[in-house]
Amino acid sequence: MKKLYFPIILFLFTFCIYAQQPKSVSFESLETISNDSLKKLAISYRFKNSSKAKIYASELYNRAKLDKKLRYDASHINALIFNILEKKDSAHHFIDIAINEAQKSNNKRGYVNSLQLKGNIYYQADSYDEASEIYVEVYKLIKEEDDIDKIVEIRHNMSLVKTEIGQTKQAIALAKKNLALYTDGVLNKENQPTKYINTLINVNNIYIHLADNFRKYKTQYLDSAEIYNTEALKKSVALNDLEGHSMLLSMKGMILQRRGNLENALVTFKAAEKQIKKLGFNNQLYMLYQLEGKNFFLQKEYDEAIDYLLKVDSIIGQNNTNSPTTQETYTLLAQCYEKKNNKELALKYHKIYEEKDKQNDIFKRKVSENIYKKYDIPAFEETIKKLESTSEKAQLKSKALIYVCLILFFVISLGFWYYKNREQNQKNRFQHVIKELKEMELAQQKKIEPYVVTDENVRKIIEGLDKFEAKKLFLQKKCTLNYVAKKINTNSTYLSKTLQTHKQKKFVQYITDLRLNYALSQLKNDKKFRTYDIKSIASELGFNTSESFSKAFKKRTGIYPSFYIKNLNKLKGNEGNL
Repeated sequence: MKKLYFPIILFLFTFCIYAQQPKSVSFESLETISNDSLKKLAISYRFKNSSKAKIYASELYNRAKLDKKLRYDASHINALIFNILEKKDSAHHFIDIAINEAQKSNNKRGYVNSLQLKGNIYYQADSYDEASEIYVEVYKLIKEEDDIDKIVEIRHNMSLVKTEIGQTKQAIALAKKNLALYTDGVLNKENQPTKYINTLINVNNIYIHLADNFRKYKTQYLDSAEIYNTEALKKSVALNDLEGHSMLLSMKGMILQRRGNLENALVTFKAAEKQIKKLGFNNQLYMLYQLEGKNFFLQKEYDEAIDYLLKVDSIIGQNNTNSPTTQETYTLLAQCYEKKNNKELALKYHKIYEEKDKQNDIFKRKVSENIYKKYDIPAFEETIKKLESTSEKAQLKSKALIYVCLILFFVISLGFWYYKNREQNQKNRFQHVIKELKEMELAQQKKIEPYVVTDENVRKIIEGLDKFEAKKLFLQKKCTLNYVAKKINTNSTYLSKTLQTHKQKKFVQYITDLRLNYALSQLKNDKKFRTYDIKSIASELGFNTSESFSKAFKKRTGIYPSFYIKNLNKLKGNEGNL
């Protein structure tokens, strides 16, 4: 799962300084409300009643036309409200005014805040490249001032973007740095409770992503996610943070879902949905619908799954979004329609998924390289620079830290190079496999001369093996040496010797090669077969486990079956041009 309410986390985290809400607010005549009260009312109502917040913000902006001193605050607040209302054009219009006003009045703090909000507006619209560019610009402005609060905010923003582009390990490192500032007492949890809760939400969310991305450590990552989810839920109840509480309920359901506890997951999702609808947090609904749709799919209730997933598709169309998170909607829809034997709609949603997957691959690489060059490297350089500029005595104490930073910088640079090189090597291997497969298929189509042997027993064994291969009996899980020998009317000793002499293979390698050749060809030519999960594919091929299949496939081709399938789906024309 992928996007997981990040825009809301972003808003709450960055703007919680405005979150002091009056105990009771009456919607009195606007003329009697002071300018300061209008600001507080607009901010306090921005989530629980954004339409009402818009009225306060609009009145403030009308007053700003006559009072220049109000223009910055009025523009900034209007941008914030319109972004929550998902009116991106209006949000950009007002934030550009705010940035311009801050520059004219030499309001450095206001300029930084508005620039960061502009990045958030881009982020919520899934424009991660533009968002990261602006976050980097903000980072450059604040790093010299050693503004810990702003550094924490930008680090938070960058961790959100890194999670979106699949860099979950780097994302958790940034999020844990922020969390450590609270646990070590550098930042006060009690003075900044909303920021602390959203830091916990971010860490919780990234651990769920890590569980998806690194299945080997799935249980450990889900255990960590559950710990932070439980703590954050308690904090949100104590603070009466209903927005955060509804997100955390959904994340609790996700943890249950990934543990296979689908019934309790659905109960939790329904509780979150009820709360979200009651409070009017509609910007959370589409991701919750996707989670509920996936839960019904896993429970094999395909009609219910389709209902929820089509709701997500509708919202995606209305908002014109293209997040890596939302693309899962389409592969789930395709699989649902396949289960219902609706090939036309299954193919339709497979194609949508493939197109979105292709687009997201391109933007992930672009954003990844941009962040690495403009944020990761400068951040390390700045750390080293600060350490080097300390007093002589402190320098001696910090020399080890400098070396550690240099080593880490080298490791990250090497890791990035390795990642890009590995990615290219895998693509080259994929192309090589496709080329070999085409040559093999072409050779099979040509007329092959009979295999001439003088030994009558050997000839019968080879003919028996030809029939055995033609019937694809090698796909049987019980395909042992004795089983095959019995099928071709010989004994295991003769069969084993014939394979080693005439096919230059031991029995296990012979069967494995047949299965892998079949897998390569079937995956390339059968679109439906590519939609199966690895466990199902392994079972179809006769392997006892998905691990043994993946290991054999990797040894044979140099790539994992998941990579092979993914790249087959990207080839234009699908079956026709493969």
